[in-house]
Amino acid sequence: MVLRGNTRTRFSVMADYDPNTLSRVLELFSIRGQDCDSVSARKTEEGFQWIELDCSDVDDHSASVLLNKVRQIITVKSARIETLVLRAAKLAA
Repeated sequence: MVLRGNTRTRFSVMADYDPNTLSRVLELFSIRGQDCDSVSARKTEEGFQWIELDCSDVDDHSASVLLNKVRQIITVKSARIETLVLRAAKLAA
């Protein structure tokens, strides 16, 4: 279920520090026509790559499919999602 304009899903990915990882993750979103509101990537002190992607209005099924696809990338060590409700939807009386 998705509340249009009211949810933001954050995909958090920890992977080996490899120049191809970020492009492979972004490609999965692009193939599915999913726009990201923000993308950040950085190298951790432990030498891994930490990637975060924030996307608005992603339904639960699409988020699950994307998460599973991201986890299949060989350099990815872990990946998780968190969906936040930004504001309560007004119900028509």
